[in-house]
Amino acid sequence: MNHLLDPFATEYAGQPLERLDQAHGKPLPAPAYTLPSGALQALFDLRGRGLVSAAKRSTPAATALREAGLLGRFGGASGTATTITGIVERAGRTLAAERVDRSGTTTWSCWASGPDAVVRTAYDDTETIDLLPFTAALARLVAWSGIEPFWPVADPDDDESRVIADDVVDAMVAGRDAAAPVDAGPVLAARWREPWSTVSIAVPGSDDGLPLVFMGSASHLRTRVEGGSQLQLVPSYWVFEALPQLLERSWSTT
Repeated sequence: MNHLLDPFATEYAGQPLERLDQAHGKPLPAPAYTLPSGALQALFDLRGRGLVSAAKRSTPAATALREAGLLGRFGGASGTATTITGIVERAGRTLAAERVDRSGTTTWSCWASGPDAVVRTAYDDTETIDLLPFTAALARLVAWSGIEPFWPVADPDDDESRVIADDVVDAMVAGRDAAAPVDAGPVLAARWREPWSTVSIAVPGSDDGLPLVFMGSASHLRTRVEGGSQLQLVPSYWVFEALPQLLERSWSTT
């Protein structure tokens, strides 16, 4: 078979489909600041205090902020730090996301004021902070979420109304094997063996959201129902379109 074709997708789609894995796994841009957990809150606590005591200046967060150039020698906020805190305080638009995989939970937060945005990610005992245009922040969210191109090939007559228990989803996300549904066809069975992750994107203060489950690069819309969740296979372009639609719906009512 042509090495440019995806053999699995080609077999089950019944037509030649090009490999898409060349676009997978591209590294994210390096964040502007990588700091200890709680650094952004510490920046708010210490800014504008003038001379800060030696004890408060020597905390891990304060030390990291000073080494990053966000705080001065005696605790005063730099111009960039003032810009960051100002955007967070004036933010007219906010966005939050959570990604869970076998390595743990990472949160993503965005505050936007006008064309500018502050983005923070938090994982374990580390957080990153970026100051960037809001449009770039949304692009970073898509990349951070792990949304990648894939062929949305499904088994013929696959029943996506089946309910998968939430503890099964949780186990697969955590890397603990759980049996695929007994009625799973070969395509679902193959996806089932891929590493799982979940991504939830929401506007704080809104009941709306975009809950996704990934099996490898295959994205699924997760709908909570009695007894568990229904997982609907959705193309990556559908996710790309659903995100701005979510923002338009949520921000138009806030």
